[in-house]
Amino acid sequence: MKNRSALGIIFLTVFIDLLGFGIVIPLLPSFSVSELGMSDFMIGFTVGVFSLMQFLFSPVWGALSDRYGRKPILIMSLTGSAISFFLLALVFSGIIKSVLLLVLSRAFAGVFAANISAALAAISDVTKPEERTKGIGLISVAFSLGFVFGPAIGGVLSESFGYGFPVFVAAGLSLLDTMLCIFIFRESLPKEIQIRNRETKFKIRVLDLKLISDVIKDKTIGKFVIIFFVSVFAFSNIFGTMQLFAERKDGLNLNQAEIGYLFSFLGICGALVQLVFLKLFKKFFTEEMILIVGCLIAAAGLYFIGYSTTVVMLLTFLFVLSLGNGMGNTVSQSLLSQNVSPDRQGTILGINQSLGSFARFLGPTWGGFVYQYLGYKSPFITGGIVMVLITIYSYKVLRKVR
Repeated sequence: MKNRSALGIIFLTVFIDLLGFGIVIPLLPSFSVSELGMSDFMIGFTVGVFSLMQFLFSPVWGALSDRYGRKPILIMSLTGSAISFFLLALVFSGIIKSVLLLVLSRAFAGVFAANISAALAAISDVTKPEERTKGIGLISVAFSLGFVFGPAIGGVLSESFGYGFPVFVAAGLSLLDTMLCIFIFRESLPKEIQIRNRETKFKIRVLDLKLISDVIKDKTIGKFVIIFFVSVFAFSNIFGTMQLFAERKDGLNLNQAEIGYLFSFLGICGALVQLVFLKLFKKFFTEEMILIVGCLIAAAGLYFIGYSTTVVMLLTFLFVLSLGNGMGNTVSQSLLSQNVSPDRQGTILGINQSLGSFARFLGPTWGGFVYQYLGYKSPFITGGIVMVLITIYSYKVLRKVR
């Protein structure tokens, strides 16, 4: 793997960014209920609107990073994240108590959340195809570690200092991340590719339905995009509802700090998958088989979360879910990247991240809806069923590959 310094900075950038995101995740549902009196469905929508905006704008940032380089896009997105966290902190601290500003702050954050697709494209710039899974796994580790420390920090700080303080901390972390990118990160996309891409007549649109359709229909890469989309939808069911499930008075009855630790545990499991389990599985199985098995394992873990009556049971099923999700999502993105030409990495990975973001909007929205109208087990049961279906699809389209 070449350019290790670039990989290190990309890792640090994503880690700090996800640390700030992780701080907010366990706080949003509880604050929305206790301070703003929002419904379960509206909470799911607020969690999901971030990803809805990502869906609309990630392809734009991905295509722009192909034309003008990864660094300026990363700087723009991180600056936007810092501003959005500051707006959110105004709501959480009670300075401006507004449901509208809460939703707008999350939407604004989603518009500028281009750092992941740009980071993935930068990983592709500096790794060989056979090393792509390892490189993308590095991003997954940064994700996981962000969720190890972020929710724990958010839960503990909110218990001690109130809801607003940890969100101001998240805003400060985003500013730090921006400075690191400005002064340390070196552009990874060669200048000649940027110039060649700027000379093309390909138009950049906020929502290019034809391009999305062409990518999905492509026989080489479309299947990986579909698998990633459905897997993300099923997994993201838990982000608007697991907090509500865990704090139920007639259930586990956990407080904010304890819920933060749950998400931290999920992050630890995700890091272990990338650092230990995925490497082990690659010694014995093809990447296609790892993807299929990962989807099946995730289905089991997600389905049985809703039946957890003790913390030990919940932790067990969260580990199973994290194992399957880490295997499936990392490998699906790696296989997609391996089948895309160097000058189109930002564009295609941007489309993939865009559709993944749309899935992250649909997942929490769906989860909040069925939680409110069908019961607290419903988000996990329906998510598990969806993962069984995508496992069958994955087996059908990948079993004869290689």
